[in-house]
Amino acid sequence: MSQENVELVKRLYDAWQKDGFGVVPALMDPDIEYVNPPYAVEPGTRRGYEGFAIAAQNIRNVYPTRRFEPLEFHDARDRVAVRVRVIARGVGSSVEVDVERGYVFEVRDGKIVRFAWFSEPLEALKAVGLAE
Repeated sequence: MSQENVELVKRLYDAWQKDGFGVVPALMDPDIEYVNPPYAVEPGTRRGYEGFAIAAQNIRNVYPTRRFEPLEFHDARDRVAVRVRVIARGVGSSVEVDVERGYVFEVRDGKIVRFAWFSEPLEALKAVGLAE
């Protein structure tokens, strides 16, 4: 089942590449959680398609030009940790940001039910028990 979860997350990245970062109902549970870490500008959890859409719009407001390049997928049963390269340019800036982040997707019954991001890829691996 877990390889299927990795494939599900890969399909999500394909959809984001095609249509932009946001809600993908075919792959996400209606009660999906979008989790910002405690050190985020807006820490906490948003819920449902509406909450995810608001979080995605907040990112677009700050970084209207951005792309996500998944570099590694790590299978952790019902969760998938991803090391991601994020390339973005902020509003009114000519400076491009090029960083790696860690994302964790939790999957249940063939749908993504939780998305959490971390500033460091190692944090994502720790969150799913693949690193100390």
